[in-house]
Amino acid sequence: MDPAVIECRRGFARPGSGAEPFGHAVSRIWQMSIPPKEQVDSSDVGLALLGFASGSMDALAFFNLGEVFPSAMTGNTALLGLALGQGHVIAASRPFIAFVGFLTGATAAAASVDLWLDKLPAPRAVYWLLALEACFLAAFALAWQLLDWPIAGAGLYGLIVVASSGMGIQSVAARLVGRSGITTVVFTSTLTSIVTSATEAILRPPHRLPFATKRQIGMFLIYGVGAGICGLLASHGASVAFLPFVAVVGAAGFHRRAGQQNGSGT
Repeated sequence: MDPAVIECRRGFARPGSGAEPFGHAVSRIWQMSIPPKEQVDSSDVGLALLGFASGSMDALAFFNLGEVFPSAMTGNTALLGLALGQGHVIAASRPFIAFVGFLTGATAAAASVDLWLDKLPAPRAVYWLLALEACFLAAFALAWQLLDWPIAGAGLYGLIVVASSGMGIQSVAARLVGRSGITTVVFTSTLTSIVTSATEAILRPPHRLPFATKRQIGMFLIYGVGAGICGLLASHGASVAFLPFVAVVGAAGFHRRAGQQNGSGT
């Protein structure tokens, strides 16, 4: 028998023999068999704040910017089709502009990752993308204060472009976090995943929802909370306009903390 194997079984290994001590091997295999802890971490809190930001932004825009959704492109596509089908070109222009803004923001964020941020650890790249998004949302909130209401014309379209561009950047940042099935800007596929997992948990033992599904449920509810709060406070638009910005700044802070916890810093 190979001497290295004999030494491994004894729990020893001569330097340079290439054998891993048996006790170490057992410990390593045991650690690999233990599932990861099911707990909320800094990245989860950051994603929840991003979901709140997109929900609040969608409500703000729907009530004040001509019924558009800066983060929900499925809804905008439906609104665009309905308006065009009824021959309302002006009404169709608003979801179209939101669509263009979202694509512009997502493209810019994806290009930034490919050209400048790809060498960085994921939490650092997410942090810098969210910092960029925060600049867009700060400009949105400040412009909201300065423009005359009711808003129309170039000011209206400018706010739609800025808001939807910020949401496009956020969509790329959220993908970099790497939470399977988690999104912060569109929830149709998330809802399908939740229903599928819940059905399987009901029909199959051990009749328990996976932790990933609990994350998805939480994200879906947080989006609704953000939209609900802005809906309730729609008459106080000047103050509420800062909510998405504050949420994204908070999310950037939590993702920065996640990077520090993982040893990647900022």
